[in-house]
Amino acid sequence: MLSLSKPDQYYQIFLTQGLGSGIAAGLMFVPSTAVIAHYFRRKRTLVLTFVASGSSLGATIHPIMLNNLLNGPLGFSNSVCASAGLISVLLLIACLCMRTRFDSPATPVNYIAAARKCIRDVPFVLMIAGGFLFQIGFYYPMFFFQLDSVKHGISVTFSFYSLVILNVSNSVGRVTSGFIAAFTGVPNLTIVATVSCGVLSLGLIGLSNLASATVLGVLYGYFAGLFMGVWVPLMADLTPDLSEPGARMGICFCMSGFGSMIGTPISGALLTSNYIWWIPALFSGIIVLTGSMMYIIMRLMLSEGRLKKQRGAQLVSESYP
Repeated sequence: MLSLSKPDQYYQIFLTQGLGSGIAAGLMFVPSTAVIAHYFRRKRTLVLTFVASGSSLGATIHPIMLNNLLNGPLGFSNSVCASAGLISVLLLIACLCMRTRFDSPATPVNYIAAARKCIRDVPFVLMIAGGFLFQIGFYYPMFFFQLDSVKHGISVTFSFYSLVILNVSNSVGRVTSGFIAAFTGVPNLTIVATVSCGVLSLGLIGLSNLASATVLGVLYGYFAGLFMGVWVPLMADLTPDLSEPGARMGICFCMSGFGSMIGTPISGALLTSNYIWWIPALFSGIIVLTGSMMYIIMRLMLSEGRLKKQRGAQLVSESYP
């Protein structure tokens, strides 16, 4: 982040922010969530949802902090340094607190073998396909919500805090997803969250005033938080071998990452310089609903597999009275 504090250094910023930070975030996220999955079995979903709330909480605090620092006496360079210092301290605390539960395997994880097992696991493949499609349209509201509000005549001050409102409701959604999933089940809550996000993305076509921006921001943030809260627990639930969560999460995040990488540029191209808002909103809504269909098919296959197991167990019990 310190590279941002130096002016006229575009290629350094591209290398550090575009490549370095992205690689570092990917290397941190998967191991940290996989380690937590090792420690919990019965309460795993609830714990992982609390962990997932950290990113949305940071997305709420940092914009407010930077907005006040940038408009204060510190200026741009010192404000970025202060933000980098805060992140460094928090990362240091996280690194000191984190420990693996299991010993390191004698042989490294064979990703080719893990990928072959995933390919034969049809529900897991459907989850990857659903995540890829969902991620294409998922970030459109988060990236363009402020600009959409400003272009529709809403004040710049409220447009800034509209993203804060979205992230606050996102954090609430992530925290409450663990409690809701205990009653509905992780796959069912994933379906509800993805379908709701698709419908609300289509609802952005009707954004026209402060009331509609507030309602859409709160609702989309909440249901997006529900999805992000149960996404990792869904991967863990579809991983029968506790030694493989890291490998499976890595494969799933890698494939889904391509969706998030191409989704926002496509939405920006569809928006054009004339700001035709209904086209990218329609695109993101349809692609998100298509991803939710993959999750629905995945849920049906899981139910069918469980019914077959129950029938098999029943036949065995009847054979040996």
